[in-house]
Amino acid sequence: MKRFKLFTYIATALCSFFVIGFYFWNFHGDLSCQLKDWSDFGTYISGILTPLLAIINIVVLVELTIAISKIDSSRSKTEIKAQKDLLLIQMRRQSIESFCQVLNQYFDNKYLKEDRGKATSFASEYLKRFLDIDYKYFDFGKSEIVRHKICSLKLAIDMVHSDIEIGNGLNSEKYLHALTIKDEIVGDLQANVLDIINKIDSEGKPF
Repeated sequence: MKRFKLFTYIATALCSFFVIGFYFWNFHGDLSCQLKDWSDFGTYISGILTPLLAIINIVVLVELTIAISKIDSSRSKTEIKAQKDLLLIQMRRQSIESFCQVLNQYFDNKYLKEDRGKATSFASEYLKRFLDIDYKYFDFGKSEIVRHKICSLKLAIDMVHSDIEIGNGLNSEKYLHALTIKDEIVGDLQANVLDIINKIDSEGKPF
């Protein structure tokens, strides 16, 4: 844009210099005191410079239109990216809230010691569905650590239920192990949300 401004100034100056210089080169002499001479000079300048300046104005208008179009396009892409980031954050937060709600209901179940499979089955099926659907909303790159943790949590919940089912009652150690895995997963999911928020902040984009 700076180069274009410089080109415009130089082109205007050169056109003016050429037209005025050509006039005095052909009609050199002392400055006239006649009004008619000055009127003729003005007509000459107007007749020659006006078309040239009009062409320059058209070029300037075209360049400005292109520049504005590029700015609007860039702004639109930025706004679309910000909207996508906002939607992604909301979906991740909803997934985390759902995850916490379902798993907390399981671990806080006062009837867990007498579980007949309903609470455990629901929690296990939810974790399976979470891996198939909600997990895709998060970006852990090539790392499979969180996925393995979710699979481990499902297995730990099934093992707790298995002990209850065969009559051994609630195994506190296995129960606490499963609870610890759950808390780790929640921490990993929340950190993933913070990552995208920090990325947006660093890029200076609203969300």
